[in-house]
Amino acid sequence: MSSHANHVCLRCRTQKRKCDKLLPVCSLCKRLNRVCCYTEPNRIVGSGDSPEAVSSISLPVPDLAQLTSANISHTIRTQVFTTIGDESRIRAVAAIYFRTIHPWFPILAEAPFYECLSHIFTHSSPDLSLLTLCMVLLGANPVKDEITPRMRSLYILVKGYIASLEAIDVNSLELLQCRLLLTIFEVGHGLYPAAYISIGANVRAAVALGANEASKAELEKTFKSSEKADEARCTWRGIVITDRYVSLESNKGPIIPKALLSGAVGGNDDSDSFDLALTPSKPLYHFNKLAQASRILEQVLTHVHDPVQHLEFFNDEAIQILKTLSSFRGTVQDEDTVPHSLCYSAVAIPRSALMTVLEFGCSFKASGMDSCVVGSYRLMHDVIEELVNASESFAAQITPADLETLPVFVVHSIYKAARILLGVLRDSPRFDSRRAVGALERVLQCMSTRWMAGKRYLEDLKRQTTAS
Repeated sequence: MSSHANHVCLRCRTQKRKCDKLLPVCSLCKRLNRVCCYTEPNRIVGSGDSPEAVSSISLPVPDLAQLTSANISHTIRTQVFTTIGDESRIRAVAAIYFRTIHPWFPILAEAPFYECLSHIFTHSSPDLSLLTLCMVLLGANPVKDEITPRMRSLYILVKGYIASLEAIDVNSLELLQCRLLLTIFEVGHGLYPAAYISIGANVRAAVALGANEASKAELEKTFKSSEKADEARCTWRGIVITDRYVSLESNKGPIIPKALLSGAVGGNDDSDSFDLALTPSKPLYHFNKLAQASRILEQVLTHVHDPVQHLEFFNDEAIQILKTLSSFRGTVQDEDTVPHSLCYSAVAIPRSALMTVLEFGCSFKASGMDSCVVGSYRLMHDVIEELVNASESFAAQITPADLETLPVFVVHSIYKAARILLGVLRDSPRFDSRRAVGALERVLQCMSTRWMAGKRYLEDLKRQTTAS
């Protein structure tokens, strides 16, 4: 088999440069760390193409000696320019991110980010450059119910870049934010078990960086300024929230050890540490509500996955959780800063938590648990009826612009209600199950135009329907 192609590569031909035709990558493309392709980009490879031509459509293979800090930084910076463009395009991508993601997940400080944009054009901030690629990922919508090949490729590249920076001893706040935003992308598009694995790495990276410190003074000491300390605190809070949601999705207990949340090893999970004087229209106010909701979700997950053995204590714990959820739901029901209640994470997560603990309560067969089972069924009917009614109004009210700002954390509650209707409440006389499930499936279909997790859930419901 020849080690040379029959013609020059596409890049050298386009730029009228001398090409040595080496396979799989010519020397010039290899030196410049560029993709080397010996076939036309739109050409369909046929049976008559040589193995050399097929194998040449590949990423460049750098020499091991070229994998230096400077070259890795240069590669990431070049990828930003190739994927996004010049500074004005980067600012446009950031503007979309801060309009659509920031309102429900404010882990980045907007003004300081724009002030630091100039550093992207140097070799000194590969982690900041990588943040802009994460913004591109989160700003992209599925096309025809699929993640586009371009976005999937960028996702794979970003994961590789994170690993590369980690390998050259970079562990900055910006890189931690990259990790978390990539996990949000995985959660939103139903990429499991990748999301479950990623959130575990996020926790370790945050602890290694010191972002989990409970004390504001310690955070300021680590991050050198009050503004960065606040940003680190928000980032850790985002990791905690996402860990609990991913655990709910994966039907497992939370990954983060309780010691990191109780302050024993440092852990700023105290929701009151946020400024509650902020008006309800501010992202941090909603973030605080979301954190409080996720804390109750953590109690539910512990109750379900690590129950106490004594039946009396177990019942008391369940009753207390239900009271806490009911009380909390009363504090967020009247929020009017989102287009629809289904679009509000701090409402959706308590709904998921309620259905989880009630479904668990319905499963008991032990003597003396009859009243618990009956009560669980009654409350579950109420929660699902509320959710079905909300779903029927959702499609009539929601717009494409509203869907752009849809949080990833809201999709699970719709799916959970449909699963219960197809499961433990399938024969309930209180519901027209077909109509109710249809309303929920229409919402999932609508949400899947933003987050592919909706489609994954629809496929699972179809399997459940077929099996029954």
